[in-house]
Amino acid sequence: MAFEEIFLDREERDRLAIYGTLRDAPNHQLNIVTTSMARGESYRQLRRLMEKVAADLHEIDPAAPPLLHRGDSNMTAPPAISRVRYRIFLYRRSLPGKLLVKTLMAPTSTLSDLLTETGFSRAAFFRRISALRLYLRRAEVSINLTPLSLIGSEPRIRQIYRQLLWQLVDIGNPLFTDILPESRQLIKALQAAGMVQRDFSVAQLLFSANINLHRLKANHSIAGTLNFSALKPQPSLPKKIPAPLANLPRATAEAEMLYLYLGQWRIPRFHTEQQFDAATLVGYHAANETPAWQTVAKIRAELSTRLVGISPSVTNDLALAGNLLKILISERIFPGGAYIDLTKTASPMRAFYPRLETAIKTFFARELPTEKSRPEIVDGFYQLLWPFMTDSAVSDKLKVALDPMMPQPLYETVRLNLMHPAYIRLVTVAQHPDLVISAQALAPGEEPIVPDTPVFYLASDRFESWSALYQELFHRSRQLLHR
Repeated sequence: MAFEEIFLDREERDRLAIYGTLRDAPNHQLNIVTTSMARGESYRQLRRLMEKVAADLHEIDPAAPPLLHRGDSNMTAPPAISRVRYRIFLYRRSLPGKLLVKTLMAPTSTLSDLLTETGFSRAAFFRRISALRLYLRRAEVSINLTPLSLIGSEPRIRQIYRQLLWQLVDIGNPLFTDILPESRQLIKALQAAGMVQRDFSVAQLLFSANINLHRLKANHSIAGTLNFSALKPQPSLPKKIPAPLANLPRATAEAEMLYLYLGQWRIPRFHTEQQFDAATLVGYHAANETPAWQTVAKIRAELSTRLVGISPSVTNDLALAGNLLKILISERIFPGGAYIDLTKTASPMRAFYPRLETAIKTFFARELPTEKSRPEIVDGFYQLLWPFMTDSAVSDKLKVALDPMMPQPLYETVRLNLMHPAYIRLVTVAQHPDLVISAQALAPGEEPIVPDTPVFYLASDRFESWSALYQELFHRSRQLLHR
């Protein structure tokens, strides 16, 4: 689920979309008359939308140049306000954004307090947070209303806060000003103890520390919720407990420090230039014949001998072995799955390999039949192993044809755009395509372009239409996996 759907309602998404179009336009300028015609809406409707955007921008920066001038049909985006900055503003002002911040930073507040502050009715409140509730439900987390809080396992709740509140981060307007000095003190102590990885973002680590300290102040500790004994080798903890954690029992403070370390460690980030770190991890597990190492060694050997099209280097690539180990170890540390966040990294420029996914699923169904987090392990392994596939079977690709009746400039533009995505094969209308692309001006004809074949009618002058085209292609290519 996209973050925009969680935080913003339809009108707010329209504001963000039109402002993005404006920012992308030459000189950050559009004409309302021509833009309204291209969008298929009235001048008055678009003008009204832009007036709301203008009011938002003025609230962000009262000193910025105005977006609109009275009697002028042109609109010009202020150079200092990027689309990202506008999006963060909308996220923070949204009801889901305010609700999440309240549950973390004001744990004694109630639904009645939030409704009074925002002016929402109780019914409108539940309608407005429906996408957020669905997102939380998938992570087995729910919302308590009195007081406002999230309910679920502590690791999942902290993960939810990191994923969602990170979208609200504005460097010029910190979200956690009150607790930031304590977080900096904690991170400084961890750096002195060697528990902060050199290449990890200190800003992200500070952000995690902010969330963790707020949870501790609300009496929610990570201690006893994770299997830290599976983290091997373990880092050396500071002998003296850092001041922000000094009021906690030592075991609880150590669990909090290990959790911050784990947030850096568990991300599969070994690359070729990090061979020494990968060698340390792989060497330890290989020498001790740990269960995680046995699984990694077995699947690499099995894929190299049984899967057509995979590179022989899959058996000796040190970085790959280290990254696969991290996935398996993380899944054993976190109850019910580590939420590694590799399941959403599929790229429109990437080929799909159903045979690779099938081979991984078959392996883990046999080797880990009772593992609750097995689907997540399969997704993570697929994302790490697909670059080792050396070919792309024609049958794996979505066959796309272009309507020969399209004007040549548009035909050539679409053709050039679809030459690069690895999951697409361009064919002619006579070669049994899975999808045909035509121009919106040609829709709909009395006769089908190709019988029993869907057609996407592209409005080439609209960014939204190009975006919808790529979403359609991506969706249909995924369907090939389930035929």
